[in-house]
Amino acid sequence: MPRVSIPYGKRQIAIDIPDANFCEVLYPNAVEFPADESVEIRWAIENPIGTPDLEELAFPGCRVAILCDDISRPTPTDRILPILLDKLHRAGVSDDRIVIIMALGSHRPMTAAEIDKKVGRQIRERIAVFNSEFRDKTRLVELGIAPGGVRVWADKRAVAADIRIGLGSIVPHPAVGWSGGAKIIYPGITGEETVATFHLQHGRVPWNMWGSDKSPVRQDMERWVDTVGLHFIVNVVCTPRGRIYKAVAGHYIKAHRAGVEYAKHLFGVKARGRVEIAIVSSYPADWDFWQAGKGLVSGDFLVKDGGTLILVTPCPEGVGPHPDFMRLVGRDDIEGLLDQTKSALHAGGDPLAVSVAAATARIRKRVRVALVSEGLSSRDATEAGFIKFSSVELALVDALASHGPSARISVLPYGGEVYPMVSAQQQ
Repeated sequence: MPRVSIPYGKRQIAIDIPDANFCEVLYPNAVEFPADESVEIRWAIENPIGTPDLEELAFPGCRVAILCDDISRPTPTDRILPILLDKLHRAGVSDDRIVIIMALGSHRPMTAAEIDKKVGRQIRERIAVFNSEFRDKTRLVELGIAPGGVRVWADKRAVAADIRIGLGSIVPHPAVGWSGGAKIIYPGITGEETVATFHLQHGRVPWNMWGSDKSPVRQDMERWVDTVGLHFIVNVVCTPRGRIYKAVAGHYIKAHRAGVEYAKHLFGVKARGRVEIAIVSSYPADWDFWQAGKGLVSGDFLVKDGGTLILVTPCPEGVGPHPDFMRLVGRDDIEGLLDQTKSALHAGGDPLAVSVAAATARIRKRVRVALVSEGLSSRDATEAGFIKFSSVELALVDALASHGPSARISVLPYGGEVYPMVSAQQQ
């Protein structure tokens, strides 16, 4: 009987899978890591793709805003920043002309301890670090209408800079196919109305865009970026535990696309086919359900219609920043959900939750979702249309009773980042 260990927050859960049912475990692919990560990062910054050298873009005395993803992402920002700052110093930019902005999108503000961990305490003591603003329009600036009629509000401190540099990692993403690149601007540092438009684009696409090269949401997002301006990016491809595989730098589209190809090498895992039961850990996207839903999106590729997806996620911060999210996921009227979005924005509602819930509800309607989580209550699960279990073992017993003794079982230990690739012939 195979025993499979999956991450659950800071610990591991061991699961025994019956031999007769076991199909496969899908880990990130084995790749060759650089001997020295700092050399990999420095080489990328010194050899940008699609832009001039950063020392040509920056100039003595210019104001620089470095936009970083938040603690919910694995980007080892503390290892990138010293090399990037050294490059800026050589361009004549002093520390007092640089700000670091944690690009939160709609996520909660980072704590001081989280910022210290993310950027490094020594850097935080040298350079001003701020959380981006999302709702307070006195801290946002309106930049007009972007292509497609999108009204753009963005963080004033980011907009005030002469040069904006985005730092992030490239992993599969539910809305834009792959994270990184322009996403540090949209939704990273934009206001609620603009972020809501981004998520509405996601909600209206009726297919799973996780790992897609052709996400219409990314294509629209990249058309909006020049309204704010993103001059340079540094993106890494790293394991769920932060070990760097590759780094790219330069233009927010050209460098990003090169990074996506590396990301596919690590995260694009060929599956044997769809199964009746998939056990999916949402790790490393597991601090709240707003993030943990990525485990549903990745696991969606593995489960047959009507099958069972067992989502295993601790969610120590509960549902997350959108308290109505679970109730919205449980709605069957998906198009009705989306129709609420415009009115919700003007009536004090939560258009972001409506839009993401629509995409999650499509998965919940196609497959049966069993939830194993200490941070989410039975009420949370019931509202979302899930079935809550106190352990993976109990969820698995129930799933086998539903699908029969010959049901096949696959395991996805890193569902927050792995992209299971199933061909049309295997579905």
